[in-house]
Amino acid sequence: MLTAVLSRAEVSRHMQALHLLTEVRQAFGTRGLVGTEQSSFDAPSGNGPTLVRQGTHPRIPAWSLMVRAALPASSKSSGALLQLHDKESGQLLAVMDGGHLTALRASIVGALAADVLAKPEAKNVALLGTGPAVSSALKALRLVRTLERVTLYDFDLAASTEQALKLHQTLSARVRACESPEEAVSRADLVVLAGNVPLPTDSLAPGTHVTVMNAEKHLVAPLPPSLMERARCFCDDVRAPMPWAPKLMGELAQAISGAVPARTSADDVTVFFSIGPPFLDLVAAWHVYEGAKADETLTRLDLEA
Repeated sequence: MLTAVLSRAEVSRHMQALHLLTEVRQAFGTRGLVGTEQSSFDAPSGNGPTLVRQGTHPRIPAWSLMVRAALPASSKSSGALLQLHDKESGQLLAVMDGGHLTALRASIVGALAADVLAKPEAKNVALLGTGPAVSSALKALRLVRTLERVTLYDFDLAASTEQALKLHQTLSARVRACESPEEAVSRADLVVLAGNVPLPTDSLAPGTHVTVMNAEKHLVAPLPPSLMERARCFCDDVRAPMPWAPKLMGELAQAISGAVPARTSADDVTVFFSIGPPFLDLVAAWHVYEGAKADETLTRLDLEA
């Protein structure tokens, strides 16, 4: 069996966002019914701990192993590599860039959470942070909502202004950079924290939905305690370590299935803490692998030769 090797560009080319959104929704639904197996641990390395994650899912005939090495801050590489193995034989089906894979997957999961937890009429978005994660989050949100107004805030006003212009040009959307997070969220009913920018004050209107990307990486709460106390809070993995986290209503899978109501009224503030459990690595990797099977330009290696 030949092993497919997929670069960052090839992962992006074979990821069909709308199809992956459907597959992730289905995977969460199955998880809510029968559960998934997953494990994660840190291994020591020269620059810090290397994260190793294994994921399985009952509907996918493969398992994944994600290795994310700790690299110097100056490195432009994500340091993440995903291996996809056949469930029965254990043979290595593919090796692919894990950083880009998980970044795109995270934006899809964030969009799914917004679709499930936000009000149906929500259409004004505030993005706190800058960089590729912001662009991916906005593009994914457009899969589930028709957006009317988009505001950006980052500590670096010049960077957020430049990104707002690029997003306006590429997405043909009204995007404006703001000078404070309070200004950015003042008219928003969808808020995404996509970087290290916290929401410093409880300034959200009733009915707003908030997604916190990579929530497990925050050492302190990215949202004010008063906001988390009044909000209906969900995550995608209750086993993830978040010592600052508030009491959770449940997992996203429970909101998707209806086991736990997403909202009790239109004025509820909802919050989704995105962790990205290992089974989601597998869902995204299998999606890319299936899409790339017919790609004759891919590099394929016979590792048993």
